[in-house]
Amino acid sequence: MAVAAGLGGAALGHRLDDLARGVGIEPHKEPDPADDRLIARVANDQNALLARVEATAVKHPKLGLTSYVAISTAHAKAVGVPAVVPDVAAPPADPTRAVSALASAYSAASKARAADSIRATSPALARVLASMSAGLAQCARGVGALR
Repeated sequence: MAVAAGLGGAALGHRLDDLARGVGIEPHKEPDPADDRLIARVANDQNALLARVEATAVKHPKLGLTSYVAISTAHAKAVGVPAVVPDVAAPPADPTRAVSALASAYSAASKARAADSIRATSPALARVLASMSAGLAQCARGVGALR
């Protein structure tokens, strides 16, 4: 009973983490709700980009977008939130226009992830998003070179 009262008092005094450390337990931080919302939005964005890359790869197989599908799949998995892959507009029939549209999509996603990395509360999430931004920028350059 005294232990329960002590734990209740520590929780009320916002000292539960200190109490846990005092008995040798490392407390587990709860994710920031803003980061949870950010992750959900990033997951939706990355899944939309993945759908766009896959659609372009199917419509224009000669472009050789297999590695970009793999990278985009890895990025979608990196945020760890399963999301519904949205329907996307069909890529342009002209391969040059399709490449330009895809390069623009990668570039926009790169800029968005860079901005998201600044908004993230968790340092680990900020690192993942910044890294993702860099990878997306490289994809934009690589896809753009296919023109």
